[in-house]
Amino acid sequence: MPERTDRTEPAQGVLTQVCVQCGHEYFYDRVQPPSVQVCERCGNRVFRSFFSVTDGDEVDADHREMTERDVTTEDPGTDVTPGDLADLNNP
Repeated sequence: MPERTDRTEPAQGVLTQVCVQCGHEYFYDRVQPPSVQVCERCGNRVFRSFFSVTDGDEVDADHREMTERDVTTEDPGTDVTPGDLADLNNP
C-alpha cells in the first residue's frame, strides 16, 4: 500500500463549475466555492466541476494537449476530403 502523505497546502489551480442547465461558468482560484451554489442565470443547482492544475505539471500539460478541442478556426475539422466522400458512394 502506498504511503499516505497529508498535504498542508491547497493544490495550485482553478476550479471551474459549469451549470448543466445553461452552461454558465464559475471560476474559483483563491476562494472555496459555496457549499450550496445556485446559478445566477437559470436558478439550477447542478454543476459539473473541472479542476485545472496551474503549477506546470508536464503530465497534465500533455494530457490537455491531447484531449482539448482545437479552437483554431482556420484548421479543417477533419482530414476528410470531398473526394473521400464520393468514394464511399461508389463501391
